[in-house]
Amino acid sequence: MVRLPSIETVPAGPRRVLVGTGLVIALVGASTLVVGALETWSPLPDASSAYIPAVAAVAALLGTMPAVAASVAAFLVYDFLFVEPTFTFNVAAPAEWLSLFLFLVVAVIVGRLTALLATREREAAQRAREARVLFAVSLDLAAAPTVVDAIRLVVERLRSETRMSRVWCGLGPTVLDERIVADTGRDARLPPLNARFVLERDAAGGPAGWVRVREQVLGQRPGTHGRPGGTGPGATPGQGVTQAQGATPDENVFRVPLVSSGTACGSLWASRARELDRPSEESTRFLVAAADQIAGAVERDRLATAATEAEIARQSDALKSALLDSVSHDLRTPLAAIRVAAGHLADPAVTASPEAARASARTIEAEATRLDRLVTNILDLSRIESGALRPVVEPYDLADLVGQVADRLAPALTGVAVRIEVPGGLPPVLVDPILVDQILTNLLENAAAHAGPDRIVRISASTDDDASRVELVVEDSGPGVPPRELHRIFEKFYRARGARQGGRGMGIGLAVVSGLVAAMGGETEARRSALGGLAVAVRLPAAPEPAEP
Repeated sequence: MVRLPSIETVPAGPRRVLVGTGLVIALVGASTLVVGALETWSPLPDASSAYIPAVAAVAALLGTMPAVAASVAAFLVYDFLFVEPTFTFNVAAPAEWLSLFLFLVVAVIVGRLTALLATREREAAQRAREARVLFAVSLDLAAAPTVVDAIRLVVERLRSETRMSRVWCGLGPTVLDERIVADTGRDARLPPLNARFVLERDAAGGPAGWVRVREQVLGQRPGTHGRPGGTGPGATPGQGVTQAQGATPDENVFRVPLVSSGTACGSLWASRARELDRPSEESTRFLVAAADQIAGAVERDRLATAATEAEIARQSDALKSALLDSVSHDLRTPLAAIRVAAGHLADPAVTASPEAARASARTIEAEATRLDRLVTNILDLSRIESGALRPVVEPYDLADLVGQVADRLAPALTGVAVRIEVPGGLPPVLVDPILVDQILTNLLENAAAHAGPDRIVRISASTDDDASRVELVVEDSGPGVPPRELHRIFEKFYRARGARQGGRGMGIGLAVVSGLVAAMGGETEARRSALGGLAVAVRLPAAPEPAEP
């Protein structure tokens, strides 16, 4: 089916009236030539029905009232040129009156029906186009990584769909405070805003209308519609979007407020040549629907940002509470022991034997070492989270590193059966020995604190199938960790159920282990131990074999 162009593409005003009148005259005139030819060179006595296609064409192109006017014009022309006596509006035969009247009625009915069908067809096409465009706008808002990126896609789409010369969007509580976040114009200067149209919506849900607003905008800062001074986030420094003050506007500017939950959050702006007048109803619906969707997206982004900030604040408060709780308990405990031992030695009223003095000194040394370990873990955790940890890796024999740490911690592990099952034929590992010392220290202290009544801790090592990694496992014979909580033991300040009663620590030792291992390119894993308790596996990268000369 051939779709005829619509008169709506012609700008409203006298020009549209002239174009419509000319079209009616042309179609009626062409039909008159056809009628004259048929009645002159054919045996047809009455060819007035040849005007019906012209009336139908006028109805399809211009609407009902032009079609009625074309019917009346055809009626008069036919009466004047072809009904006896010719060149007058008198009718000699009474039967001709009936024929002319029936012709007029049929022409009006055909014109009316054709106009209705054409109108319905155009409305259906407009609805389908609106649905397609609005779906594309919704997809842009949903798929874009940020709201600003989505708005840029939307304004480009609106410019092409609404036949606007320029579309831009500003965000802010008022026009003066808006910052431009998307603009389809290549020119950095916006049209004058002191004479513009604002969309007014009917509170009862009726159709929206454009209202002309005149106000003097005194000035604006780059990238905004606002007051002088400063630079808007939407503009490039030194090349801000500025308004041409004092210029004669050659374009009409249209503003659709962005309102979400009763609060203004910006404006959707558009401009077009003055001779095109105001946007059509279809273009207005596009702008209104897009503005509503943009306002909803901005509000959702604001709520998501607020929710994220609230969650960050909540987690920060939780971490602060956990840290304060740990400090109040785990740091004060060694300090209390040190004060008691030191006070016992310093009290002149107490006569301590050499053996008791040495025992108090050993207590002070052990608790000071424990306090140093707690502070070191806190500092290490801070370095890991800030990215300031820079390990220096070199090939080392894992059995030697394990033996050194076990020997150093032997006094602190008194009463714990430490089994070392690290074979000597393992490939060397690429590690930082200082970090490995901290890792093993935290793992052994954690295992010894939770080893249970059997007090057994085992250290084992093995390689994977391709010998690219060496797995070091530290496990204990304690009660272990419930399977549903194994994935959480490397979290900061996390302590499994019963940890307060079963052992000591701030709950950051294993978090530090995970961070140090990851810094050296390794992996950590928690699982159930064959001894019945917890097994922590540390996979470290193996050093490549030296190339043959």
